[in-house]
Amino acid sequence: MSNAPQLIELKCRNCGSQLDPADISPQLAAARCRHCNALFAIPTAAPVAPAEAIPRPEVGLPKGFTTRHEGADLVITRRWFTPAVFFLLFFCIFWNGFMIVWHGIAITQGMWIMSAFGLIHTAVGIAVAYSVLATFLNSTVVQAGPSGIGIRHGPLPWRGNQTLSRDQLQQLYCQEKVSRGKNGTSVRYHLTAVTPGNQRQTLIKNITDPDQAIFLEQQIEKHLGIMDTQVAGEFRH
Repeated sequence: MSNAPQLIELKCRNCGSQLDPADISPQLAAARCRHCNALFAIPTAAPVAPAEAIPRPEVGLPKGFTTRHEGADLVITRRWFTPAVFFLLFFCIFWNGFMIVWHGIAITQGMWIMSAFGLIHTAVGIAVAYSVLATFLNSTVVQAGPSGIGIRHGPLPWRGNQTLSRDQLQQLYCQEKVSRGKNGTSVRYHLTAVTPGNQRQTLIKNITDPDQAIFLEQQIEKHLGIMDTQVAGEFRH
């Protein structure tokens, strides 16, 4: 009989979110969920089959994605556009229109304190406008090849551009993030890499559709010859 360690997939007993490795304390046989802050005991003997014995169907090309090959590199392009951006567009027009009227009245009446008070709200409006414009225009380009992975967002400048050399890349996985606030619960998915020393590096954040993150994971791993193995905290259909 094999003595190889087996993986256990753990979820929060309170909210159902998948736990990150950092949430689990094997020494204390306990875990604390970073999403709802619940603390609970974890099972010490509930093995499941090793990840490599759990086949996954391949995710098809998601809407808004294109793939192509450039020499030995695989290039995947993901458009940011989604119909939901039209709601933000109308909000942006209303918000910034209101702030233009606000500053117009304040300046013409010589009420400089009133105008200064609105600067924070104006900054919010400008940030929202930039985000809306980026959603219409931007794409994320992932280029994977023998040298590693490069991720670029554009044409409008956006944070998150990065590269990861091939020897740093041990595994990719889809990570689920659940956020709860006064406006309800939102779920986002991150494409995350496992690097040497079992470290985690997020490559692409805030994907709304898990199939998009899983498609990226599967295609990159397939192209680079990385065996798909289950990672603690991974979201799997």
